[in-house]
Amino acid sequence: MKKLLSAAAAFILVSAVSAQNFEGTIEFKKFSEKDTISYIYHVKGDKVRIDEIGARSKKVEGSFLIDLKAGTTRFLSHDRQTWGEHKPSQAPAVTGTPKVEKTSNVKTIQGYKCTEYIVKSTEEGTKISYWMTSGKFTFFKPMLKLLNRKEKFSIYYQLLPVKDGAFSLAAIQTDLSGKETGRLEVTKITKKTVDAAQFTIPKEYKEFK
Repeated sequence: MKKLLSAAAAFILVSAVSAQNFEGTIEFKKFSEKDTISYIYHVKGDKVRIDEIGARSKKVEGSFLIDLKAGTTRFLSHDRQTWGEHKPSQAPAVTGTPKVEKTSNVKTIQGYKCTEYIVKSTEEGTKISYWMTSGKFTFFKPMLKLLNRKEKFSIYYQLLPVKDGAFSLAAIQTDLSGKETGRLEVTKITKKTVDAAQFTIPKEYKEFK
């Protein structure tokens, strides 16, 4: 009976923790000096799908299917109906020692209370301001590590002294003169049950080698 009760308690605890983690969709835009790109995260447990929306077509042109538990990433090309294994290149090292600061600035974005963190590198001539919320976005940090993107938004983010589950709802990149060179903004967050089929490769897609 004790073993049964212990097992039941463990199940309840795991279920409670799982229920707290974010499931749903996150829509955001990436602004640069050249263009604006829209993305959607679909999150369910250890699975993440990233859809890229074409600026002209306004439809999903490419996707990444990420399995955080397995440590795998696959890409989908919807126009060509192909898929393949994505192998990220090694991210460049940060030059010098960037200064990381948690400020007292607070604001609400998409209903979430956010605190500003700043990462500044004199050597790289770059400053990024992140507006962070604490929560249950546990997918985000391991996803960045797995993707290993070369962009400074991703590299500098991993220098932040934040707990697992934290998430940036906005990030503004500038040079040291204050001129904006890039921006990420979450435009909508929807908590909902995500269909598991979103994380599977369509049967008609052929592997690209």
